[in-house]
Parts: sequence; C-alpha cells; structure tokens
Amino acid sequence: MSSVEPAIDYTSRDWATINEALTAHIKAKFPSSWKDFTVSSMGQAIMDLVAYAFDSLSFAIDYTANEMYLETARDRHSILLLGRLLGYQLRTPASAAVICVATLPGSVVNPVIVSTGTAVKSVTDGIDFITVSGVTLQPGVPGSITFVQGVNRIDNFVSDGSIFQKFTLAQSTVVEDTVTILVDGDTWTEVASLAYAGTDDKMFVVEYDEDGIGYIMFGNGTSGKIPSNAADIQVSYRTGGGIQGNIALSEISTTVIGKEQTAGFPDVSVTIINSEDRGAGGEDAETISHAKLWIPRWVKANSRAVTEEDYDALASVFSDPTYGAPAFVKAALKQEIPELNTVLLYAWARDGAGDIVVPSTGLKNALSTYFNNIGAGAVRMMCQHCEVLDGEIMYVDVAVGIKVATDYVLSDVTEAVTSAVENIFDATDLIPGDDFRISVLYNTIQSVAGVEYCIITTLRGSYKTTEVIGIGDAVETNFSSTLTLEPGLDVVPNSITVTYGSPATETIIDDGNGNLIDSEGENAGSIDYETGDISVTFAAAPPVDSLVNVVEFKHILDYQRGEVEATGDGSTRRFKGVVEFPPVNPYDAATGFKGIAFAAEGQVVTDDGDGNLIGDVDPTGQNVIDYDTGGYDFTFVLAPADGAEVRSAYKQILETASKDLPLLKSQLPAEGQIIITTL
Repeated sequence: MSSVEPAIDYTSRDWATINEALTAHIKAKFPSSWKDFTVSSMGQAIMDLVAYAFDSLSFAIDYTANEMYLETARDRHSILLLGRLLGYQLRTPASAAVICVATLPGSVVNPVIVSTGTAVKSVTDGIDFITVSGVTLQPGVPGSITFVQGVNRIDNFVSDGSIFQKFTLAQSTVVEDTVTILVDGDTWTEVASLAYAGTDDKMFVVEYDEDGIGYIMFGNGTSGKIPSNAADIQVSYRTGGGIQGNIALSEISTTVIGKEQTAGFPDVSVTIINSEDRGAGGEDAETISHAKLWIPRWVKANSRAVTEEDYDALASVFSDPTYGAPAFVKAALKQEIPELNTVLLYAWARDGAGDIVVPSTGLKNALSTYFNNIGAGAVRMMCQHCEVLDGEIMYVDVAVGIKVATDYVLSDVTEAVTSAVENIFDATDLIPGDDFRISVLYNTIQSVAGVEYCIITTLRGSYKTTEVIGIGDAVETNFSSTLTLEPGLDVVPNSITVTYGSPATETIIDDGNGNLIDSEGENAGSIDYETGDISVTFAAAPPVDSLVNVVEFKHILDYQRGEVEATGDGSTRRFKGVVEFPPVNPYDAATGFKGIAFAAEGQVVTDDGDGNLIGDVDPTGQNVIDYDTGGYDFTFVLAPADGAEVRSAYKQILETASKDLPLLKSQLPAEGQIIITTL
C-alpha cells in the first residue's frame, strides 16, 4: 500500500511558514530523537538559517517572475527592457520652450542676427536655455526669439571597426531626437531600429537606460554600416528637460549679443524678456505607471491612427525636440456623424510646479504637424484631419471627515490623507474624460494607516475663470463689479485672487467667508459667492490704462442630464420619484436659464425656479421638485399611454457627497481644494 505524499503549499514561502513546516516535518520524522525546539537551541538556530535561506530564495524567484510581465513589473529597468522588446522607448525628459520678446537699440538701422546656440539663464534658478535656430530681427519692429531648455554637448569617439559598436554618452538627461552624428565628417541618420537597415546604410540607434544614460549603437555590416576602423565619431546632442523648464513670466530678463548685418558685422546688445509667454512643454522622464498604461495601447496602434484609441496612444507618447511633450492628450470626434472626418485632440501641459495648464501654441502646432503629415512618417488616414485644442481643466474640490484611530497622531494622519488625495491628481496615468470616481476617493482615504472610516461631505467640480473688473486711472483705489455666473453655479469659496500689474503689484484673496484680505491680513473688500457681487480696495491706485484689475476665481460646474423616469400604463397620471443625478439646477427667470423638465406624449412639465412644477399638470396635485435631493412629485393632465416614456431633462450641479463627477472627453480632473476634518 503506497503512502500519500503531502501536498506542497506553494503560497506559504515566508520565513515563519517555512519554519513551521520544518518543525512539523522533524516532529513527524524524528518523534523520539529530536524534541528540543527551544529558541536558544542549536537545532532551532539551524532551522532558522534554513528557513531564512528558503525565504530569500522564494523572494528572488517571485521578484524575477513579477519583473518578466509588464502588468506586475515594478523596476524601471524591467519596464524599459519589456518596452524595448516591443519597439517602445521610454521617453527621456522633454525640454520646454519659451518665446521671448527681443528689442533692439534705437540706434540700430540694419537687421540683426541672433545665432543658433545663443544661451541665456532663468533669473531664479539659473536654468539654461538656448536657441536652436538663428533669428533675424528687424530694426524698429518688435521681434521674438524662441529659446529651448538645455545645453548643447559634444562627445568624441573613435571606431574600432567591430560590429555593433556601442558608445556611452558622457551626459545623462539627453533630449530625444537631438542626437546627431558625424563619422569622419559624414552625417549618419538616427533610426528606431537597425533591423531594416541595409548593408551600406549610414544609420545608428540611440538607447537609454533607467538612469537616462544614452548609448549610441551602430550596425554589423548587414543591418547598418560599420564605421571604418579608426574613424572619428562626433556625437552632438542636447541635455536638459523636465518641468523645471516651464518657467514663469519674466524669468528670462537679460541681453544677448547679435550681429548687425553691415560692414564688419558689429556686435549688438539685444534685450530679451519672456514678458508674454511662460515656459511650456517641459516634462519629466516618463514614469513607470505611464509606460505600463500606454505600451500595450501603443503596440496596438502600430504607428497608425485609425480609431480614437490609436490617436490617444500616439499623442500620449508624443514628444517634440523643440516644443516638448504634452502632459495628457485625449482624442474625440468633432461630431458623431463624421462626414468631415475631423478628430479633435484636447491637450494639457504642466507649469513649473507640475500643475496642469493649457499647452503652448508651439506644442499644439507640433502635435498638429505630426498628425496632419501626409508625407514620410504619416500616421493618420488620408481622409482624416486633426485639430489640436486646449483641454479643459476641471478642478475637483474634496471635503472629507475622517475618524482617526486612538493610537495614531491626529496631525500625522491628516497630513497623510491630504497627501494621498493629492497623489490621485498627480498620477501620470490619468485618462481625460474618465469620470472621477468617488469609490476611488473612499478607497484611497481608507487605505491610509490610522483612518478607521471616512465620510465625504463635498465632491465638487469647478472651472477657473479670469475677469477684468476695472481699468486703472492712477486715482481710484476702489473697484466694484459683478462676476459673470450662471444661476446656481456659485463662486467657490477660497478661490478668488484679485491683482493688478504684471507681475502683480498687489494681491488680494478671499478668506472663504466672503471677505477679501490683502497681503497684510487686513480687510480689503467683500464677495458674494452666490451673486458674484465683488468690491475691492487697493492700497495704491493702479496706473493709467496699462495695468488692469483682474479677478481669478473658480465657479461650480453643471452637466446636462436626462433619463427615462417612468413608463406610462394608460391610467396613471401621478409620477413620483428621484432623478438619478441631483442636485438639480433651478430655472432662473431673470436670465431665462432653463431648469428641469418632464415630458411624455406632448405634455411638458417645467419648474418655476421656486420648487414648483408647472405646465401640463393637474393643479390639484403636489407638483413639486426638491432641487437638492432631486425628488419630484407631479400629476399630468392626461395619463400617458401604455408604454409611453416619461423623460426628464435637467442640469446636474457638480456638487455632491455621494456621486461620481462626470467628465467630458475635453475635461481633465485637477487638484482643487482639499479640506480634511476629524469626526
């Protein structure tokens, strides 16, 4: 009779379970001869060492297995290699571009050339910028020069004539598509892969490791030509990149030397300042989460933009050597019935702090050129056309109450919760247009150590708007106006900034209670969040004309909704229920803003702005609507026929405590106000 072998538990491979298994095995194998299992015994020490060895080996096996699959890999090196197997290169830091106003001295009468490679630095952090092409400035005409973040580098190597020669660049953070190579003075061409290069093709590839170090590799004589033995190899490239290049206004304020186009080409001092444009397009190196999201989609697109998902994938990994890279891109059809076959690409970028902003014109033009190209390297179908637009930023305001466990420090948990919520918006794998899920918020908060439970009290979507409320005359210090608001879409407290001057001479903010406070903490005006009435008093009168008083504020959003509320049976006239997406925006008689409406077989019921439902209703019925809860109760004059749909149409105010926030494809959620209280 054969003995039954015990089953092996492959999931119990940590030190404790291995030790327990060893103990159980020894007790069964040597029940009489080994009974000493005290912690201090030599036998137990040997078992501890064996368990430790197997635990370490199990970890190494698990780690190796995880790193072999894109979904489970965690190490950047593994992601890089997996992507390279599929032809995908993780993006290096993208460099920002900034357009500066260039002014010539009044004495100059001839055109002035500012040459390629002219360098400047930002005022605050000394960030390097250079010109990537020469610019000719005309006297007496306002000019502009585009500077790109980075520094030009040159490395020199000598070929040894071997196959697949590989050279390491001296500097890291190489900006993609800026590498050029001269082999004995001849220009060679960078390609994505040498697989399709011919025997005499002067081509090379550039690969980057997890630390951003670049490597130049040549062919083997079959796939790409081999540089001849002792050939001089000169590699030119630009280093830099990252969000640090997205500098603020007036961060470049200096002079550069140009050459006047006249006899002797004398030097001319050209004044340079980015007074109108911020730095834009700078992006840090591609993150692991971004790569894991887009590698499969990029492979599926196969360098061809046909479906919406193809456009998303190709645009989300796009990078231009001059104008940088977008932070996010989302594609959408311009109309549902695409006779025009126009694809809209909504794009977003980042500022120097990493916050979401609209992209620069240069970056949008670069995206448009890439997708609308119909020559070599074209990716879209001939019958399609692309338009690149500014994406909309929807700020998500969160107010949540948390119950903190008694053995945790209150301030530490509150700080950890705030950080966890902020990380939701900092993720690089967000997809614009995806609804903001309240379940994700709950899961994130309740996963923080020390949080027993939480209650979300406010989840609100808002837009940031800027309005001019007056023009300075060098005399008046007080300004009053009414902000443009739709009914029911109030100003978000703690979101108002009032300034004049560029850069701002005075800055006044609201305190969340309707008061406007200056930089000294003194009261400087008031704001009615519901009506938008605002009054502000500056310490000094703004100058005449040139400086305007600007109000930046956020206001609540709404979203068009509609659904089938009920189905008629031929006899029922009264319908009572709750709409799916409260709160409901009410009718406003002053502006004609439409409120909620119910319709069935030609009968229409609307609200009067005061919670009453009017129209084709039986006046003896309740006929009311609760805007906050969405509860309704009304009675039609006539009973809808059997099977007839009773439909609603209304605008949902995006301020809730229990619903997801809906997003359009043109919208991206960004961090708004995060308010944490304790329960």
